[in-house]
Amino acid sequence: MLSYKCDCADSRYPHGLPPPVLALPRARREHERHEPRSPCTMLAGGSAVLAPLSPSSVSICLLSSVQGVPIMAQEIELKLALSHPVIDRDAILETLTSIAELATVTPRRRWLANTYFDTPEHALERARMALRLRQSGENADSTGALRQTLKTSGESHGGLHSRGEWEWELPEGQTGLDLDGLRGLPPLQALEDGAREQLLSALAPSFSTDFERHAWQLDVKATCSDGNLSDEQVIVGVEMALDLGAVKASGREVTIQEIELELTGGEELAPEVREAVLWQLADSLASHLALRPADASKAKRGAALRDGEWHEKTLDTTDPGALLSAAIDALDAHADRQAKDDLKWHAHALAALSALASRLAACQHPGHIHAVALVEALESSDGDASQDWATRDFGQHSLSLLATLRG
Repeated sequence: MLSYKCDCADSRYPHGLPPPVLALPRARREHERHEPRSPCTMLAGGSAVLAPLSPSSVSICLLSSVQGVPIMAQEIELKLALSHPVIDRDAILETLTSIAELATVTPRRRWLANTYFDTPEHALERARMALRLRQSGENADSTGALRQTLKTSGESHGGLHSRGEWEWELPEGQTGLDLDGLRGLPPLQALEDGAREQLLSALAPSFSTDFERHAWQLDVKATCSDGNLSDEQVIVGVEMALDLGAVKASGREVTIQEIELELTGGEELAPEVREAVLWQLADSLASHLALRPADASKAKRGAALRDGEWHEKTLDTTDPGALLSAAIDALDAHADRQAKDDLKWHAHALAALSALASRLAACQHPGHIHAVALVEALESSDGDASQDWATRDFGQHSLSLLATLRG
């Protein structure tokens, strides 16, 4: 479990920041039944499900647990946004091959075309869920069979995400949603029959994301301490994906330029050992590329583009984790909304980081120096589309700040 440590605790969190949960179950639904990829146990709690707010409503909320969901794995990933306004694919691929962890691995290239669905009232989005159909192929003209995915709510902290997921391939020739398959999933089964059918009948395309993915399957060395004087070297699997493309909605589009790091092995190891591998790899990337932690999923960005607005996170808090989250979210919004909202989100990120720097300075927290560096970078910038603040130094200070808050 990822935890943040801060000696300047407030009365709500006497031991520092509240430790976020990063161990939601991931389940894959194959055709008409759940098929775990590895031996599984039955979950007694911890999965997000849908439940009706009232018998006559299709509004949905999240419950904290459900009985009988198969656990497949704990999905933990780190999202990093590439900071330059326009990325040259060949140049970034050349840069990535110079990084030691990637130098001997050949990436797999795929084209992914995704359509996301929701009700007109955005019921799934309000429940922090995403439903999509995906086609993949060697290029945009050679896509294969459709795969349908439902993702439940996840935790997101400083770019580190976890979520539950069901995914299955649709029969050949089917071009629309598999409503029968969706109907049988635990989140939908938690609804009363009438509300469930009303929800399913209201689903319609909401926005799309089309992008090219280059994926590396990596074996990264990590140090595992046994509590004695000796340390053991272990290997942890990580999938690294470079995504370049666009989010499209309501006749508008924004670019996708991001790297995702996802743990794919080492479940038997302590969570802090596995997560340290992600930060180790992120540090290597940040030394070669201008990047920053990002919280906004492609689905969130699509919904914001569709609706023409992005909801800001409050700064009315003394919680360092919440202030950092607000800053990261504001920089995500600035990247997508700068042309329309001018410097609004740049200013919001600056305000969040300034408040965070003051908070950390008050308790002499070691992360203060990194927060100040981020504030100075944003203050010295014009905040325009060039994003001149988005340097390698900015990314390295961002990751270092996250590391010090993790403790």
